[in-house]
Amino acid sequence: MAREGFMIGDPALLRRLNVVAVLRALHAADELTFTELVRSSQLSRPTVEEIVSDLEQQGLAEEVRPAPDGPRPVGRPAKRYRFRPEAGHLAGVDIGPHKVLCLVTDLRGDIVSSARAEVDPEMSAADRLATARTVIERATEGRELRALGVGTTGVVSGGRVVVSDRLPDWQGLDLAGELGEVGRQVLVGNDTKLAALAEHWRGAARSVGDVIYLLVGRSISVGVLIGGRLHLGHHGGAGEIGVLREVGWYTALDRVRSYGPERLFAAVRAGDPEAATIVTAFVKDLATGVAATVLTVDPQLVVIGGGLSQAGDLLAEPLRAELSRLCLFPVQVETSVLGDESVALGAVRLALDRVEEELFSVAEMTPA
Repeated sequence: MAREGFMIGDPALLRRLNVVAVLRALHAADELTFTELVRSSQLSRPTVEEIVSDLEQQGLAEEVRPAPDGPRPVGRPAKRYRFRPEAGHLAGVDIGPHKVLCLVTDLRGDIVSSARAEVDPEMSAADRLATARTVIERATEGRELRALGVGTTGVVSGGRVVVSDRLPDWQGLDLAGELGEVGRQVLVGNDTKLAALAEHWRGAARSVGDVIYLLVGRSISVGVLIGGRLHLGHHGGAGEIGVLREVGWYTALDRVRSYGPERLFAAVRAGDPEAATIVTAFVKDLATGVAATVLTVDPQLVVIGGGLSQAGDLLAEPLRAELSRLCLFPVQVETSVLGDESVALGAVRLALDRVEEELFSVAEMTPA
């Protein structure tokens, strides 16, 4: 039955529902013929024709013209339409101890530009923010952003860093307010949690709902996905296992750092028994906190991200074995393939979720 046949009393609501049906159909496909669009949206041809015309005026859709040098079809060609991802832009920025990275994407999340700057862990909050603004400006290249996602270290709630001890003067900072501009929404999240979101979107956890993401680099932290959604907790501090010093994460990295991570894993590959002993001890320390999280969440997958994820199976295999020993059920362990873009990609996904909510909401759209 066509959606127009439903008994909805508000004509404006009915109109908006029909617009969203057409927009969703276009967004889900590369191109659709007009007939396919009618079928996908379950609306009448006159209704679809009117809505497509409005979407074209807003810049969100366009007719796909045949290529001038392409084969000439027999008879009258079917009209084809596509969603215009270039109609708007958003960005994700990773503001960390050692770098600021900004990725700018279109409305489908495809990267169109980027910029980065190396920073010092001891840099003041004012200088770090100034660098972030400069990097965002360079990456956007004059484009207006519909939304900006921000990932940073610390417990984040309501756009503010409520707990942080890694960056000078970072605790209490209103990042959403500092990076906000007229017409721009700013959404802020913890870096590890956003990296987990990125893994679910474009990484090792794309087909998995319940995931523990373990960031292992200059520090160790955890992000949790339940049913494909970030679990933040009441204060935004879910997964902050490392604050329990009894877990041993504060000291687990010491021997790895003193040896040098790249040198250490190269030595393991070469069969060095001392290096193998160091990695074994590190994995045992690491596994205690991970196992506690696994037993709490019962995930399908543990993803290792951060700098040490480059060790690959040299880290994943012993952690998998240790978790099998400590936990009730075996758990799959994979390493991330997203590299140091994971936090920025998660921030993009955070911003894109907000933009898609607006595009597909029953309330009137904000023009792109």
